[in-house]
Amino acid sequence: MKKTIITLLILIFSLEGIGQISYRTRYQKAIFLETFAVSPIFSLNMDHAVNRRMKSFTDIRYGIGFVPGSKNLNKFGWSDNGVSLPMSVTQNILVNNLKRRIKQRVSLKCKSTPSKISIEWFAEVGAAYTPVFYGISEPRHNFSGIIGLRQQVVFDIPPKPKVIFLKLQYTPKYYKGSFSWNPITGSTNIFGMSLGFSI
Repeated sequence: MKKTIITLLILIFSLEGIGQISYRTRYQKAIFLETFAVSPIFSLNMDHAVNRRMKSFTDIRYGIGFVPGSKNLNKFGWSDNGVSLPMSVTQNILVNNLKRRIKQRVSLKCKSTPSKISIEWFAEVGAAYTPVFYGISEPRHNFSGIIGLRQQVVFDIPPKPKVIFLKLQYTPKYYKGSFSWNPITGSTNIFGMSLGFSI
């Protein structure tokens, strides 16, 4: 009985340790640049990872972007420049083998120092809302779906890991009662990419 209890305690603490290592790679805040996707041209964004779990996390982002308008010059430059305010919520699900990577990092039998750099891949799915405000025309309200792939490079540097990530996204849009999902016949900015780092 005593051995069983000791074994269970060791197992619980081991799992807790593995969980802490995996959760440490889920940053809380990040900043990133996005081009096309939901921006719709480019934007600077703040990123918050919530509900951080071993194999998934929820991502909430908001930002501000620039949308060029018509090229008729006036004394202030382009006459109908716009500002976008992209907002989105996505769920990110790990697609590479986290368990094997964690075991390699915490194994006491390793003969050399574990690598300080690791790579994680996430499938991303979610939705976005982006109002765009123009200087001389009515605001636009864009709604988008998000299907993407995220690569995170984790640098395990105390006191907390640093993360650099790259996202590639397909973002079909809904605007004025119609969907734009085909880059040949519809919108050309339904694909985009982002580059960011944790802060």
